[in-house]
Amino acid sequence: MKKAIYLVRHGRTLFNLLNKVQGISDTPLLPEGEQRAAALGKRFKQQDIHFDAVYTSDLARAVRTTNLLLAHSASPDQTVMRTRNLREISFGMFEGDTDDKVWSAAGKASGNPELNGHCSDDIRIEGLATLKKLDTTGYGESYEDVRTRIDRFFSRIAASDNSSILAVSHGMFINCVVYTFMKQRSQLPAIPNTTVTKLVYENSRFDIAYVGKTVDL
Repeated sequence: MKKAIYLVRHGRTLFNLLNKVQGISDTPLLPEGEQRAAALGKRFKQQDIHFDAVYTSDLARAVRTTNLLLAHSASPDQTVMRTRNLREISFGMFEGDTDDKVWSAAGKASGNPELNGHCSDDIRIEGLATLKKLDTTGYGESYEDVRTRIDRFFSRIAASDNSSILAVSHGMFINCVVYTFMKQRSQLPAIPNTTVTKLVYENSRFDIAYVGKTVDL
């Protein structure tokens, strides 16, 4: 069975506005984040896209985005299934620090001058192992840790009877998904808030249809 998976990044939050690393910590959606979540739900409805399964990260900013999106979609009564597998990457002691501070620290520790607050997400993904080594809390995650969650979630999707799936998650996590399934690991730009990244499952494989879109879903 062919399946379409619509991965949505949550609406914009206070830490997004302040360019701070959010990870598994939460700050509330800004009013614009709530408005865009509702607008995205309407866009799915206008394009006659229905969902027969809905998943969300269990973090509050993703749950709020999911509820607002669904309320304005063509599938407002779908049950929402929360899962830790869709959580953002955990940054341990670096949560709440600015992007520049976090990624510059990783770049210095790894000896990679390209790893900084302005680099692309593929370089950041490769730098997660360094951040995990620097973290003193034991909660930091490497790409390998995140890959375990990705495999767990998408194995569940592959085994399901659902054909149109909404999954609301987080920017770096979604780019880890793209990094995992794309055919060639080229430069990955950041995933904007309240955008859609679509995967297609067919012939026992997942392929990336598009990344970070808001129209023509």
